[in-house]
Amino acid sequence: MSEHDGAVSGESYPHKISAEFDSQVAAERGAESLEGLGIPLAQIRIIQPDDPNMAKKIEPETQGIARSLVKAHVRFGVVGLVVGLAVAGLLVTVGPALTRTSPVMTFIAVSFLFAVLALMLAGAVALRPDHDVLIEKARMAKNEGRWTVVVHCDSVEQQKLAQATMGDSTHTL
Repeated sequence: MSEHDGAVSGESYPHKISAEFDSQVAAERGAESLEGLGIPLAQIRIIQPDDPNMAKKIEPETQGIARSLVKAHVRFGVVGLVVGLAVAGLLVTVGPALTRTSPVMTFIAVSFLFAVLALMLAGAVALRPDHDVLIEKARMAKNEGRWTVVVHCDSVEQQKLAQATMGDSTHTL
């Protein structure tokens, strides 16, 4: 994984695309075309109709997701706390009389507020709500008797390559 792919991602393959196919043969051909472009077969998953392992094929990196949660909360929490302390410092020096007369309470309240808001934002980012669309499309295809190819990409470039190869039926994350 390249460093620019996400400061809070703990996943080896943070980018995904999926494409639906009407048959096993078509899905396997799609996977083979990706492999021919240099995307390792280990990064490609085929979800068949009534596949009991669908969840694991879409999100195979449960430990990576846990690392993402921890990294996001630590980084966002620290940044929120620092920003809160800076804002509190500003309020204590040039803010309203209430904040200037009670600097300790201002620092406690403002830094706590910013830290909590940052932690909430970290939760929203780390849970990857952008995956919901791909998961739902794969679930619908599975229920309709269609096949889905999911590609776990390690970079944006690999994701774009896979998307260009798979064509119009892709769903990108």
